[in-house]
Amino acid sequence: MKTNKAEIYKNAFRLFLQDNYEKVTVVKLEKAIGLSCRGIYHHTKDKLGLFKAVVDTYIFEPHKVENKFVFTEDISLRDFLQSYIEGVERTMDYLSNELGVDRKECAKCYFQFLFQAYKYYPGFAEKMDTIFEKDHQAWRKVIDRAMASGEIRTDIAPEEVVDMFRMAYLGLSYTQAFTTGLDAKRLKRQFDAVYKLLK
Repeated sequence: MKTNKAEIYKNAFRLFLQDNYEKVTVVKLEKAIGLSCRGIYHHTKDKLGLFKAVVDTYIFEPHKVENKFVFTEDISLRDFLQSYIEGVERTMDYLSNELGVDRKECAKCYFQFLFQAYKYYPGFAEKMDTIFEKDHQAWRKVIDRAMASGEIRTDIAPEEVVDMFRMAYLGLSYTQAFTTGLDAKRLKRQFDAVYKLLK
């Protein structure tokens, strides 16, 4: 019988990806997790509490800037780009391993899960805004420093440069989620192309 919280969340995560939140019943949870309803709710208050714990574990935690990227005050833009891509790959590998599926299938499932979280997790949009804002701030610090040091040109507004990199990542993540899953090599090529244009 599984009593480890990590195992409970992992099995619940897989179930919520397989069945929409509304279709997940107590019976399905008991079967997927291997605990009685009482045992499950010993760890969380109710189904919504379990869902929120799963969202916290598999959406908010992996996407926190401090958990995803190596960021130091003196990092160059070139090194940050490499670190960013490595962080994206680590996150994709982690989620793929937790789900027990390849990256392609993981990407499709994960985007569906994001929409479930948006619909059923109270305050989800605000929490995502906080994560996106911290990501934006990290990029802005790196871009400002790269401009100040002469690493890149200064005749383009820093906010526009931040958007070029962030939208390359977010755009590829979304469009490739429904086909191949995010291709980190293609993302690197896009980052490199933008970087060269900024030299």
